[in-house]
Amino acid sequence: MHCSKLGVIIAVREEAAAILANAAYQWQKDANGLYRSEIKNIILSVCGIGKAHTAFVLGQMFNEVSEVIMFGTSGGLGQEKIGSLYLCTEFAEHDMDATGLGIPAGITPFSGMESPIISFINPETIRRIQTAGLAENLPLNTGRTISGDLFIHDPAIAQEKSKFFGAQLVDMESAAAAKICASRQKPFCAVRYITDNADHNATTSWQENVIISSGYFDRILHNL
Repeated sequence: MHCSKLGVIIAVREEAAAILANAAYQWQKDANGLYRSEIKNIILSVCGIGKAHTAFVLGQMFNEVSEVIMFGTSGGLGQEKIGSLYLCTEFAEHDMDATGLGIPAGITPFSGMESPIISFINPETIRRIQTAGLAENLPLNTGRTISGDLFIHDPAIAQEKSKFFGAQLVDMESAAAAKICASRQKPFCAVRYITDNADHNATTSWQENVIISSGYFDRILHNL
């Protein structure tokens, strides 16, 4: 099947609010709950939190899209500034742990993976996202993000994970989509907004900052 659309995945409605409210996309919701913008050639899903939900909605749109971008909030793993935007092109699953089989953490057994770091990008899309950030006066940092269904709120664990994977951010979805896309040679990247650090204040910080992030995601996507 010829693929020509952009797939966009966002975990929760609060993160997607500004994009869905933007009349320029003329969104139409289909029977599967996917939002379609024929005028912009985009399929968007508000997937829900966690790797399983992400993989499911990616499967729903996979054969129709040529590449996938994920927008969402993240925790910082160290001293990353709350309110920072990150363009992420490298990902790892921090809760994939088969070390009991002698396999390094982050590597899926029997998958052919040689490294826990997952990456398959379209350089032109990365350039366009960076250009969009400049056009909107939104500085974009670059960083590596780890994902897992374990919510990290202990600074000691955050520091350990950051050191092992060489990562700056943590979320609960990106690496799942990245792994599926990379295994099938479909470009994937993520734009993440740090709403908190992975510590005991994470829940409160997220609630206060997610509205801001939604507006930033809309500005970047609209400029693409």
